Amino acid sequence: MEQSDELQRTFWNKWNSENRQHDVGEISRRQSQVIEEWLVELGRRDLNILEVGCGNGWFCPTLAKFGNVTGTDISDEVLSASRTRWPQIKFVAGDFAKLDFAPMSFDVLVSLEVLSHVADQNKFFTRLSELLKPGGHLFLATQNRPVLQNYCRVPTQQPGQLRKWVDRTELASLASKHFEIESLFSITPIAHKHFRRLLTSNKVNRLTAPLLGHGLRDFMEKRDWGWTLMLKAKKRDGH
Repeated sequence: MEQSDELQRTFWNKWNSENRQHDVGEISRRQSQVIEEWLVELGRRDLNILEVGCGNGWFCPTLAKFGNVTGTDISDEVLSASRTRWPQIKFVAGDFAKLDFAPMSFDVLVSLEVLSHVADQNKFFTRLSELLKPGGHLFLATQNRPVLQNYCRVPTQQPGQLRKWVDRTELASLASKHFEIESLFSITPIAHKHFRRLLTSNKVNRLTAPLLGHGLRDFMEKRDWGWTLMLKAKKRDGH
């Protein structure tokens, strides 16, 4: 279902003000942890970083440890408050597909749970590639469709909210047209239904850790049972 820009802006202003002003949940914290580890591996503190769909900008101060950060989101009202809260970050409100960023101007692009809210996902990846410098990296997190569809209770889709989840194969296909995939795996096993509800519980994870030498969650992540798919990719030459 197509959603107007105004509907989307209204929805995300409300959602971010209600869900991101005071705290972030386990899923977002784990995503940010993985991306911070990837940034550490790059071994630089002078990166030019763009976070696409930054919400209220909660992750941007962490990214700023590695260089200059720009955060962009459709939530214009929320970003107005973020500019005061984090003056060291440049925030740009608007539709990412239409904003005027200079081509090949970023070393790293970060995107947390944005892909599923994009109408044309192929164009989204093309745009990401256009903004990255040669050899630049994309660090992306997105919802894992089979897990959310089959094992999780998810709030009803609202006016202004696009929802186009992908699975591992679909994500790899989208990314590989412009990027060399370096890592693709799932994190944060969560389930509200069927037998996986028991398997993903913290209690079972604690009980199995001494027996397995690791938590059961580690096993489930390797089987793509995680809520999130994490993608680390490098821009292909000539793109």
